[in-house]
Amino acid sequence: MYLDRSKFTLRKRRRRNRPVRLLLYIALIVAGVNVIRLKQQGDIQPVFIPSPTATRAALSYAEEAEAHFSAGRMNKAVIAYKQATTSEPTNTKYWIALSRLQVYNDQLEAALESAETAILIEPENSMAHAIRALALDWLFELEEASRAAVRAIQLDANNALAHAFYAEILTDMQKYGPAGDEVRLALTLNPNNVDVHRVHGYYLESVGAYEDAILAYQTAATINPNISSLYMQLGVNYRVIGQYETAIEYFTRASALDPTNYGPYISISRTLSQTGEYGRAIQYLESALELDENSADIYGRMGIIKFRSLNYEGALIDLGCAVEGCTRTDSGALVQGLPLNHSSLEYYYTYGSVLAAYLECDHALNIFDRVSAFAPEDKVIKDIKDENVAICTDTTSPDT
Repeated sequence: MYLDRSKFTLRKRRRRNRPVRLLLYIALIVAGVNVIRLKQQGDIQPVFIPSPTATRAALSYAEEAEAHFSAGRMNKAVIAYKQATTSEPTNTKYWIALSRLQVYNDQLEAALESAETAILIEPENSMAHAIRALALDWLFELEEASRAAVRAIQLDANNALAHAFYAEILTDMQKYGPAGDEVRLALTLNPNNVDVHRVHGYYLESVGAYEDAILAYQTAATINPNISSLYMQLGVNYRVIGQYETAIEYFTRASALDPTNYGPYISISRTLSQTGEYGRAIQYLESALELDENSADIYGRMGIIKFRSLNYEGALIDLGCAVEGCTRTDSGALVQGLPLNHSSLEYYYTYGSVLAAYLECDHALNIFDRVSAFAPEDKVIKDIKDENVAICTDTTSPDT
């Protein structure tokens, strides 16, 4: 727009009465001093500073997180709860909810940190200690987890989740009697909680009551039908009782809920392997590798299946990749070999057996020496080693 300059003039105005002007100046000075004082006290804000931008309420983030969780979108649920804690960092219940979802999203260290933050804010909060116990249990720090659960129960004897998580810890400690007592008490205190029924299923599965465990997991899935881990456990229990097709159906449902997780593919592959469908089993492991091309564990599983299907050449390559590492020929991805532990033990002694079959005896015996040192009292491993030592000895004997 244009200003009409005819309304402005540069001519000086005629002087007014001096006493009136003096009083006016004094009044302006007093007003200015008062403004400065109020500004220093923070009672008024400086001009030209923009008003603060309205921030989204923490409650709305929490509601969004619960909606994502109910729909099975675990990653988005975790992100939303993180935003809730950022918006309202001293709200204990948001840290507790975040920790619980981080456990189920396999972010265990972060879950423990969130639970401990909740305890720092509110040291006597029973639920904060209960969730800390859950995180510690999944990290397999069982003694500390047990102490955390006991503390949660001391703070609130009617906390159903504290009793449920304590039952889960006791189950992992193979203290099945007290574990059963705790989970039954949790069911009495809160029969409509998904975690309580999940733990009930886990306890029943651990004591070999697989059909009862299925019922408990199905109850949990009825309460929240979009938690992929519940369908994984249902699949495992159906596989144990020999209902393989039903097991695969549940693993497939878990995969649909969590498509970036290769765990369901591995479970389907294992199920197919048990029924002798080795070709299909390998295909599912190849799909798993597409999600994680650096996984030595997947190569180990492929090697075991190829060994069982008498594909020894393929088994040698895949098991070698799992045990000693390799570089993928298609992508150049580097696969780190697995350390020798209970999870990788089968890969090691099977790899040693294939090496012995190919008469790579020095290499094979070196693998078996490591396996024997790891599990010196395991009779099965001793028998496997003796058999393969005999193969190498007979082959290199002067009489042959």
